Amino acid sequence: MTQLRPPCTFADAMTRVAGTIGWRPAATIVRRTERSLRYWSQPNSRTSPTLDQALALDEAYQEAGGEGAPFADAYAFQLGAMVERREACRRQLAAELADAAREAGEAQADSIIVMASNASPLAIMRALSSVEEARRALSRVAARINSFLPIGAGPVAGKTGDHL
Repeated sequence: MTQLRPPCTFADAMTRVAGTIGWRPAATIVRRTERSLRYWSQPNSRTSPTLDQALALDEAYQEAGGEGAPFADAYAFQLGAMVERREACRRQLAAELADAAREAGEAQADSIIVMASNASPLAIMRALSSVEEARRALSRVAARINSFLPIGAGPVAGKTGDHL
């Protein structure tokens, strides 16, 4: 049965290389068994070639007429995706900070009205509501900032915003 291999993964790269140069020559290049390379080509494999092995396989692939560099391309794609997730999280943090600043400003303005001697119960309720909205907005900011920590500080630390 043919396994589906997501594109731009090391499993896909191994399959592309072997499809161009063959399993046996690829195994010889990296001094591993064909079985090891076939395992590397499985999407659920927990191992992959070392950087030196991947470089040698990419070089052999190109020498055999292959276009691109499957392992380098997979690495670049995966690194780009990680950077994009991190940048998206930073953009989200900026948006949440802007929202918190707006909510805090509204809470301050509504609270200043409460200081007037003739503040109505409606004005007081509006101020309480605004303060609660600002508190929630700041809680979202705190959770987003916490996600940038590499370790500690809860179950979401180090996940760079993916959990929110």
